[in-house]
This record gives sequence, structure tokens and C-alpha cells, in this order.
Amino acid sequence: MPRFNRLELPDDPPPVPKTEQPAKDVAPEKRYRNSVADWMLEASNHRRMGRHEAALRSYGRALECERSHVAAWVGQAQMLILLGEPRQAEMWTVSGLKVFPNNADLFAARAQAVCRLGNHREALAFNDAAIQGEGNSAYRWSVRGELMTATKSANAGHCFDSAEQIDADWLVRIENANILRFYRYPLQAMARVTAAVHTAPNAAYAWLIKGICEYEAGFNTQANKSMEQALQLDSGFKEARYWQSIVEQDTGFLRRLWNFFRRR
Repeated sequence: MPRFNRLELPDDPPPVPKTEQPAKDVAPEKRYRNSVADWMLEASNHRRMGRHEAALRSYGRALECERSHVAAWVGQAQMLILLGEPRQAEMWTVSGLKVFPNNADLFAARAQAVCRLGNHREALAFNDAAIQGEGNSAYRWSVRGELMTATKSANAGHCFDSAEQIDADWLVRIENANILRFYRYPLQAMARVTAAVHTAPNAAYAWLIKGICEYEAGFNTQANKSMEQALQLDSGFKEARYWQSIVEQDTGFLRRLWNFFRRR
């Protein structure tokens, strides 16, 4: 469990920093991030670029600065789920709920992790606790939408809509689309991501997810255009370059093979 080994559980001491000599011509405030706000901003920026591994590390750094920052606990769990490690995410939420016993977003994160592990009944109980908890957040309703999608309920779309009404941030639509992609609903995901790129036309990550949805739905020409747009916005976007190469090489057989293995 390589990523989980890097997470800091509540009783663990923070890791000893490496002894590197910073460059003398760089201002200290640019060499170091000294506050939880700095690391949370960096995590958010990575997340908006689809760099989930980097976001995971930044959330961890935020917790080194302030163990009581619940958004960093939730963010780490979310990144582990996006990185395909729901069991580790659940372990992390269990630890977080020991520190914040009634935190609704941690209940939502645990619900999502448990849902990915296939235990829908238990996931629903955790998500009920999240929705009934104090305050409100888009994430709780996105997780509700995931549960409804996983159990093939007709109410899934309503839950995703509720999340997007609570928070109009384009990233909410993209992460809802990623949930739909996970359960192999690329057409429904396309509707969400199309709205996201309309809201944030300069977001390379949004165009990448749009292209992936189009590819998975069988619209290769549109997918290639979306990948090209992502690369125009960020020429160093390696994931967009990777997906563009897949789209360009696809003769139909690759997509059928890809969908076959996704169904297994």
C-alpha cells in the first residue's frame, strides 16, 4: 500500500524533513509553504489540473501544519478514491472520524469508499449520516448520486443536479462526470462535462475529461478535438497527450477491447 504508507495517521509524528540547502537567490516565502492555507491552495490547484497524486501529497502537507483541518482529511480520502484505492480511503476516513466523530463530509467520503468496495447497504447508511449532518455540501450529494448510480436508481441524476446547485464550481461537474464514467455511463457524463467546459473554457482538465467521455461513447472525432483543445491550453499536459495518442490510433477495435475489459 505505497500511498497509504505516506499518509500520517493521528498518532504518528510528522516526517522528518530532508536536509536540503535551498538556493540562496530564492526568497524564503517562495521556497517554503508555512501555512495550511498554502498547502490547501496547492492541493486545489493540483486537483483542478487532474493531478490527484500531487493533490494527495499537498493535503498531507496541510495536515502536517494543522491536524485539525478537516477539509484536508476529506481531501486525502477523495484523492485516494480517485486514484483507485478505496480501501485505503476507508481506513483514512475511519481515522478521521475518530478525530471528528460527527463530520458529515468524512461520513460522505467513507460512504463513497465503501460503495466502491461494493457494500452498498453500509455505504447508504454512512451517506444518510452525511446528509443528515450539520450544514450542507455538494460532495454529500455527489456521493448520493454515486450510490444511486451503483444501484441503478432513477434518482441518480437528481442527486448530481443537487450537488451542482449547491456548488456551481465546474470541478463539481467534472468529478460527477468521473463518477458516471467509473460506472460506464459516458453519455450521461458527457452532459455534465459539456456544461463544465462551457463554464470554464480555459480549464485543460475539463477538456481532457470531455475528450475521454467522447472517446468512451464512441465519438472519436469529437474526442480528438477535445484533446487538442486541452493541449492548446496546456502543452505539457501528459495525460492529454497520452489519451490523444489512444484516440488517434483507435480503429474501433481498441475501443471495443477497452470497453470489454472495463466490463469485467
